[in-house]
Amino acid sequence: MKTVLVNKERFNFTENNLPVLIHGEEGSGASFYTIVLIANLFSQGFKILTLCGYHMAEDEFKKQVGDLGDKAVFYTKEKEFEFLLSNLEDEDKRIILIKNVELFEDNVISTILKNKNVIISGDLNKCAFKKKILEKSFPIKIFFSKLTEIETPITNKYEGFFISDKLQGVTKV
Repeated sequence: MKTVLVNKERFNFTENNLPVLIHGEEGSGASFYTIVLIANLFSQGFKILTLCGYHMAEDEFKKQVGDLGDKAVFYTKEKEFEFLLSNLEDEDKRIILIKNVELFEDNVISTILKNKNVIISGDLNKCAFKKKILEKSFPIKIFFSKLTEIETPITNKYEGFFISDKLQGVTKV
């Protein structure tokens, strides 16, 4: 399994780092980074619930971790996801990932934003409800592309700029 580096040092995400915001345009490396991050959390024993735009996220996740069992669930349809969230008994014990956030409706995002154990990833510049997302407090924000509302240094391709209260710098897989 791949590892996440921040300033060339291994960084292990934990539930104490949640929620996390990852912004990146297509081709920036944000998608692969997001899957590696969630795979690392899964390997620590966390249950994962993912709403993603495309099946490739699940395919890459399986390459990283192998068998999912019932500890990781992937959905690509909003309706099924909303039903699952409203009927999930252990929702508060799962990390919820919304990948390709720009593809989903406001009502789904509003539901997701109520949770602490959430990772939101995608191209916020294409997101109709970007302002609502940016109003949430995220202990960690990662930018693989420029975001008009937040100034970050320029990084190389497949690298992001990592911002938290305790640490800032370049992050990559």
